[in-house]
Amino acid sequence: MKLVVLGLSITSSWGNGHATTYRALLKGVAARGHDVTFLERRVPWYEGSRDLPQPSFCRALLYDDLPELCRRHARLVAEADAVIVGSYVPDGVACAPSTTSTRR
Repeated sequence: MKLVVLGLSITSSWGNGHATTYRALLKGVAARGHDVTFLERRVPWYEGSRDLPQPSFCRALLYDDLPELCRRHARLVAEADAVIVGSYVPDGVACAPSTTSTRR
């Protein structure tokens, strides 16, 4: 299964509880053989405090803004078997395909 997560942060646990939760969850998903990509918005307050910039259990890809997210990663999102849009990423759904897929 190809899983894409649009979340607050996985690369920095500074000032948030999201990273540690995502790390544990996605490490378990990857251990079961699934392909995991985490899409994280590049923001200044995490830039200097990344305690896991390259997770071993998933790809962490950074983007600057919504247009870049959609331009660079729309295909990845469209081809995923499942997509999780986490809290604090309300615009993430904008990159979802406009039609539903019947692919199984």
